[in-house]
Amino acid sequence: MNRKDDLLNQAIEAVRADGPDAEAIADSTERISNRLGIDMRRESAVEQIRSCEDVRRMLDAYRKGTLSEARSLLVKAHLGECGACLRYSREGSKAATVDWSAPAATRRPQAPRNLRPAFGWGLAFSFVLAVCALFVYKAYWQVPPGVRAEVASIDGSAYLITDGRDRKLAAGDTLAEGDRLRTNGGSHAMLRLSDGSTVEVNERTALEVGARGHNMTVALDGGDVIVQAAKRTSGHLYVRTPDCRVAVTGTVFTVNSGIKGSRVSVLEGAVQVSHAGIYSMLKPGDQITTSDNLAPEPLEEQVSWSPDRQKYIGILAQLALLEHKISQIPLPGPRYSSDLLPRMPADTLLYVSIPNLGQFLTQANQIFHDQLNQSEELQQWWAKGHNNTEQLDALVTKIHDISTYLGDEAVIVGLKETNHPGFAVLADVQKSGLADLLKKQAADTGAADNFIVLDEQSLASASGTGNGHTAYALVRPSEVIFSNDVALLKQLNAQLDAGASGFAGSDFGKQIAAAYDRGAGIILAADLHEMMANAPAHMAMHSGKHAAEMANSGIEELRYLIAEHRETNGMPQNRVNLQFSGTRERVASWLAAPGAIGSLDFVSTNATVAVAGLSKDPKAIADDIIAMTAKGAGPSGFDEANSKLGIDVREDLMANLGGDFLFALDGPVLPTPSWKAVIEVNDTNQLEYALEHLVQAMNSQIQGAQEQGSKAHQVAIEPNDANGQRFYAVRDVTAGAVVANYTFSDGYMIIAPTRALLMDALKTHANGTSLGRSAAFRALLPKDENENYSAVAYQNLSPVLNPLLEHFSGESADALRKLAADARPTAICAFGKESGIEVASDSRLFGFDFLTLGALLERNKPGHDIVRQ
Repeated sequence: MNRKDDLLNQAIEAVRADGPDAEAIADSTERISNRLGIDMRRESAVEQIRSCEDVRRMLDAYRKGTLSEARSLLVKAHLGECGACLRYSREGSKAATVDWSAPAATRRPQAPRNLRPAFGWGLAFSFVLAVCALFVYKAYWQVPPGVRAEVASIDGSAYLITDGRDRKLAAGDTLAEGDRLRTNGGSHAMLRLSDGSTVEVNERTALEVGARGHNMTVALDGGDVIVQAAKRTSGHLYVRTPDCRVAVTGTVFTVNSGIKGSRVSVLEGAVQVSHAGIYSMLKPGDQITTSDNLAPEPLEEQVSWSPDRQKYIGILAQLALLEHKISQIPLPGPRYSSDLLPRMPADTLLYVSIPNLGQFLTQANQIFHDQLNQSEELQQWWAKGHNNTEQLDALVTKIHDISTYLGDEAVIVGLKETNHPGFAVLADVQKSGLADLLKKQAADTGAADNFIVLDEQSLASASGTGNGHTAYALVRPSEVIFSNDVALLKQLNAQLDAGASGFAGSDFGKQIAAAYDRGAGIILAADLHEMMANAPAHMAMHSGKHAAEMANSGIEELRYLIAEHRETNGMPQNRVNLQFSGTRERVASWLAAPGAIGSLDFVSTNATVAVAGLSKDPKAIADDIIAMTAKGAGPSGFDEANSKLGIDVREDLMANLGGDFLFALDGPVLPTPSWKAVIEVNDTNQLEYALEHLVQAMNSQIQGAQEQGSKAHQVAIEPNDANGQRFYAVRDVTAGAVVANYTFSDGYMIIAPTRALLMDALKTHANGTSLGRSAAFRALLPKDENENYSAVAYQNLSPVLNPLLEHFSGESADALRKLAADARPTAICAFGKESGIEVASDSRLFGFDFLTLGALLERNKPGHDIVRQ
């Protein structure tokens, strides 16, 4: 070992001793001086500068300006690099020293005696503030040391960008504060955050992971992530995009960030999204976008890129199947009267009547347990972040036990209040002992302080407002009232003692009474006009910004909403009635009166989805739009459109259209959906003329944009005759592809992606074998006095599912197969009346989950691999 040290020392001394000879120094000096434009010949005889002492000897001459140009440059450069010489230069020839001797004691002026206590308390208060500030900083703001995330897996390539340099990542690598992860095209990564959460990262995604105290933040600059947030006892996990922030404590959700904005979708749990000063709470199945230009998308498409998409789709399929089974449980029979309705206060604005659901919830809980025991996917979902089954069973048992004391309905009422809306739940009591049961349940759960059971005697001395967290139950001999507002309890108690209030005889009360006459299942009735008139002041001020638009739209005249759901002999009936104060106007009048919907004659019985309707004269709709958008004497939106498009939109386009329209998926959905649109036409020649001029004007604008570097595509309309029928192809000239085809027949314009679909539509119309004329379709229509409707929405997804199920296996396939077997077609009809709009359906609206179709279509797109379990 000593031998090695000797050799190292010898090598170091040799390097120190090895220096350039005089000739080499001279050559180097000449090259540098020539580049700098300095004459170094005078410097050749000057002593060489070898140390700081040599520089300090020249400082006097440097200050006086008597140094040569070359020497001045060297001194200036040295002072910029050597702090000791710089201080020496500033302080003169005397080096800076530090006096370490003890300072002489001096007598400090003393504060007056009467100020000493105040000074002491001030010093103590300052110390407490400092300690508190330090605690808050340490607990909630200080950046804790350590790793922020670990790369669990990578499929493809992902890079870590830190200190401006890229480094390829591998499984097991870590991300620290300020590190940035970026995935390449066709690549995916899985991150495990330090709090236990996982983040799936899609291709072409960039993000950072940071921490502040108990909170963690995933800063998503662009791309897609699926987050499974871990349960935590303090703090939150945040996902931040350029235009929104998502806050969670334990859930599964997706976040997309792109050019047009952000989209947040929730698969399970709940998240809070803040965007543009607005806070929204999303629950499973909910979705929100931050831009009006960004349309919603099925949840299955949000997870389709994930390697674990089968798991997510499987969970959604299991939940859809569970929902379908629960929907098959019969609700209690209809109620044809209510002894509570006549005794509701006259200022009731909201009235919701629901049947006693104790037995229903018990059956639903049993179905859930059966499905949970049969599905491993559902077990995994339930185990993540949900309450255990014992808690759920206890809750259902409590509700069931309470329901045995109550009558056949519970009524939720909302009353007109001065400072805040007041809400309460009322029900008839059919046997004694309810008060003791409620007290026992509150004591068992430790909620006795927050849930107080009152009788009429104790109510008189009770006090409390609706702003607290305490709930109250007033148990009367024949009724029970639940509320968090003691004043409201007293008001309702007095009203029940007084008997009939006259509410049932009011216009609003008559609407509710008529629903009971038809047989009540679930009734939701709202006096919308009074609710808007009595909205809180801050809401009124906010809505005042758009008051003129609301007044012009005709929606302001909306009076009542009456929604009903009932079941008779296992068959559902659903009704929604929107009533206006007078004749419907502007937007509210666009839905026309019921009539024959001829566009349905072009849709076959194989249609998957069809939406058809009647509107009032499109020319009149144009007049409404002009009136609503007019701004003083300035040009309207139509005037600007006319100028740009080279046509009169109102006269050349809208005036040539009828009020009958349809959109349908009619035929195979793979590989290209077989969509079609049908529009009634008044004057075929004039409309075609307007369309051609419209295309010419658009191409002129596109050409101008292309000259400025835009990549917009020009289009052309190409006519062609076949079998005596003229067809038109809309061609993308730039791409060389046909984007749509259309033709005219019997006063209708039919549009479809291919000519073959147009010919099928013409054949269906000629043969009279359309959906609208089929007996199966007509059997779905509501049983009422209407021979026609203003609009119809139809779906029959079961035929689409069956051919696609061969691509699935495992529990997901079983769940989807059961859904397809149990799915039934549904039809929803709407009819416009002079002063109202009604919507009706005799189909089970919730017997099938439309999200399933989105999953199947997404998974079978070209380029998507089908992964079997």
